[in-house]
Amino acid sequence: MHVKDFGGCLGVCLAAALLSATAASATEIRLGGYAHDLKVFTPGNERNGLDYNAEILFDSPSWLAWLGAPRPQLGTTISNHGTSMTYAGLDWTVDLSDRTFVDLGLGGAIHDGRLRGYAPEENRYGCRANFHENLSLGYRLTESVSVMATIEHMSNLHLCDYNEGLTNAGIRLGFNF
Repeated sequence: MHVKDFGGCLGVCLAAALLSATAASATEIRLGGYAHDLKVFTPGNERNGLDYNAEILFDSPSWLAWLGAPRPQLGTTISNHGTSMTYAGLDWTVDLSDRTFVDLGLGGAIHDGRLRGYAPEENRYGCRANFHENLSLGYRLTESVSVMATIEHMSNLHLCDYNEGLTNAGIRLGFNF
């Protein structure tokens, strides 16, 4: 098994285990596809392609009320040709109208990409654990289904030797329950 395949499998297995263990308090599942490693925001050496994203959001615990009641998030972005990641953080949703909203997630990610050294079509991330941010503009199709244009970014804020970062963007569907 190739290292990339192992990391992607590990991310899926980790996310599946954590999701099934905490599904009782889940409030939303998001699924979608991203364009991989956009060169607009980061240098980007990895090949373009399609990544798959799955994310689950949980009820906001009462002790997070002082932060605006963000929902804990757990997700994974799987790439079959580049860097995959599993991430966790907090997610804030702000309604712009009855149907439109903006969503911001902040947290951390573990990835299976190269840390240092040069290889064609691979970014160097410097650290195995990085910061993860995502921003979505969404529209509620029904009370329980929404569609979102999303951009996600992972980098280490220059806390390690290399920080080429990874930026993905695409479309996701959200299912509330």
